[in-house]
Amino acid sequence: MKILFELILKDEMKDRHREISDYANSHPDEFTNFIQVLFSSTEGDTSEEKIRVLDLVDHLTTHLAQILVEKALTDNQEKVRIYGVKAAYRTRIETLNEQIATVLMNREEVFEIRKWIIHILASSDPEGYAKILRKIARDNTEERDIRKEVIFALTNMDDEITIGFLCTLLGDYDNEIRQSGAWALSKVRPASSISCLLAAIEDPDEYVRDWAIRALRDMDDARALQGLADVMKSAQPSEQVRLIRLLVERRSEIILRAIAERLSSPDVRVKREASWAMGVTLFTPAIPSLEVLLNDDDEQVRDYAKTALVRMGQVDPTDFGVEL
Repeated sequence: MKILFELILKDEMKDRHREISDYANSHPDEFTNFIQVLFSSTEGDTSEEKIRVLDLVDHLTTHLAQILVEKALTDNQEKVRIYGVKAAYRTRIETLNEQIATVLMNREEVFEIRKWIIHILASSDPEGYAKILRKIARDNTEERDIRKEVIFALTNMDDEITIGFLCTLLGDYDNEIRQSGAWALSKVRPASSISCLLAAIEDPDEYVRDWAIRALRDMDDARALQGLADVMKSAQPSEQVRLIRLLVERRSEIILRAIAERLSSPDVRVKREASWAMGVTLFTPAIPSLEVLLNDDDEQVRDYAKTALVRMGQVDPTDFGVEL
């Protein structure tokens, strides 16, 4: 059966993973020795052979898988280390976490490897590594993409410390970090983040504003929706248009009343957007205001108002030539 290990080196193992793994599991000392020899070899490029061995990791015992992945993580060939960390992600052997956390702190390591490690630690032991991950995301000397990857991973955690931390990122000097923070909160949607998200609606970056609006919109919380309604009242016309577009799908009476109030806006862009939204949502309390807009100076406003009223069954479509 020792010849099975030789098949690995000859690339003849494609359909024999289970067979070779079973033999390795039954002969752990022999397989361990084989790994030691392979990963210590200095004769030519052995990366392909190492990668073929790593393909066995899903069928190996935890002990053998750990030995194999440990060797791969310290290999001098980048593609072997990448393959090794992916194998670690698949197996989620928690006893490897301390070693891979050390690799994560090495800023000289390639992004791909550090990225996979972030997600291993966040998914296998979130409580144990949350503090380290938050520290990395907070560090503005750290690579931006690594910080963003950590923020993405933190969406797996919904404890108050992590939520508070994500809120602090909304004050970061880097636009992309603020965007990532707002996006993360839109995924977790905790009620405790309402205040910081409402403040983020005033951010100079439109993507931060959009994600903050989406986060509040999708919360099942009346305070969040009322906060959005209040923001809409005081926002500049261009922002009111943005808010209507983002909020119209949230069929909440709080939001729909706020949009309906914009039907009397002096800004034609806002009136157009609000009258269009009434035709989409069929918010009947807006009927009196829509009837007033049938005589508006702007043709688009009149058309949107007609369409809304027809869809609500208030007028005969043939009276206006409206097609639904």
